[in-house]
Amino acid sequence: MLYFRQGGPIYGEASAPVRWENTIAPWLEEQGFERGKTEKSVFYHKERDLLLLLYVDDCLVDGQEEDINWIFELLDSRFKCKEGEFLSKDSPLDYLGMKISLDDDYIYLSMAKYISTTLKMLEFDDLKEKPTPITQEIHASEPLDYKLRKKFMTAVGRLGWLVNTGRPDVAFAHSRIAQHMANPTASAMNAVKHVFGYLKGAKDFTLRAPLYTEKSLTLRPDSKPITWEFYCDSDFGGNHEEQNKRRNQNGYIATQNDAPVDWASKVSSVAFAHPDTGEAHADISSGAAEIYAAANATYNILALSYSTDEMGISFPKPIELQMDNSTAEVFVNDTAYKTKLKHIDVRQKWVQTLRDKSILRPIHVDTKDNSADLFTKILGKQAFIRLRDMIMKQKPSI
Repeated sequence: MLYFRQGGPIYGEASAPVRWENTIAPWLEEQGFERGKTEKSVFYHKERDLLLLLYVDDCLVDGQEEDINWIFELLDSRFKCKEGEFLSKDSPLDYLGMKISLDDDYIYLSMAKYISTTLKMLEFDDLKEKPTPITQEIHASEPLDYKLRKKFMTAVGRLGWLVNTGRPDVAFAHSRIAQHMANPTASAMNAVKHVFGYLKGAKDFTLRAPLYTEKSLTLRPDSKPITWEFYCDSDFGGNHEEQNKRRNQNGYIATQNDAPVDWASKVSSVAFAHPDTGEAHADISSGAAEIYAAANATYNILALSYSTDEMGISFPKPIELQMDNSTAEVFVNDTAYKTKLKHIDVRQKWVQTLRDKSILRPIHVDTKDNSADLFTKILGKQAFIRLRDMIMKQKPSI
C-alpha cells in the first residue's frame, strides 16, 4: 500500500469551494472591484465602469475593451486561465449554457443548444411538438417507479435552469410541475413531456434587447429611450390540484426596453392577511389575491433594484407597477375607507411598503396587455402565443 501527501487543494474535494471563495473574491476586491452585498456574484469597478459577473470560476465581463483586457491580463497573471473571448457578430458566447449573440441592432440570449442537449439526455428526441407548455391540470395517478422518478427529477431540474436563465415562457408550467417533486406520478411525467415537447418546437425563442452604443449606456438613435416596465397578476383559486391547497398563483415580470430581466411564477407566499398566519393560504376574494401578488412583486422588484444598483445600472423611482385589478389599485392607493378587505391587517410592513408612494405607484393596464398573465394560469394557444411574443422573439439557431 502506498501513501501520498497532498501538497494543495484538489478540485472537487469538500474544502475546494470555500478555498476558492476565500481566494478569488478578496483578489478581485484588491484590484478595485466592489463586491455586491445583495448579489454576491456581482463585482463592479466604479472608476472603470467595469462589471464582472462571477459564477464559480466563469467570468462574464462588460465594459470598454481596454478595461476588459486589463482585468483579463491580471487574471491570467494570477491564475491559470483560458484565453478570453469577445462577443461579436461573428463570435457568439456560451456562458453556462446561455448562448449570447448579436447582430447590427440587437443582443440575444438563447437556450436552444441547452434544450437540444436536454432532449437528447432525457431521450425525448421523438416527442411531438406542442404549441403551449401546459394544457391541463396534473391529476391523481399511479406513482412513478425508481427509474422514472429519477428521470422526472432530472427533467424538472433541467427545466428549472431554463426558467432561471432565458425561458420565462415555461415558468408557470415549471411551477405547477415542481409541486409534484415529493410524489411524482405518471400524470406529472406526462406534463414534463408536454413542456419539453413545447420547447422542442419553440427552442429558437430568445430574450432580445436593443444594442447600446460603444461609449455610453444610450440606445441607438433610432431606438426609444431606456424604459423599465413592471407587471403583476394573480389567478384566484384556479389550481384545483390537491397538493396546491387552493392557493393562488402569483405572476410578475420586469422588463428593460421590452427585454425580460426578472420574472416569477409561484403560489401565494410572503404576504398574509394576518402576520401570525403560519402558511400560504387561499383567500376569500380575487381582489385580496391580486393585492398579495402586488406585494410579492414589490419585494422582487426591490431586490432587483438593489442588484442593479450594485452593477452601476440606473433604476426608476417610484416603481410603476402595472396591474389589471381595480380592487388592488384602490388598496395600494389607500383611497377606500369602506372596504371588504378589513381582514387584512394594514399595520403589516408589506402593506406600508405598498402604500409608500415614494417607492411604488400602481398603474392600470388592460388585462390583455398584462404580460404577467403568462405566469398565472393555463392559457389557450392564442392567448399564450400573444403574451409570449410580447416578451420573447424568435431567432433561428445556427
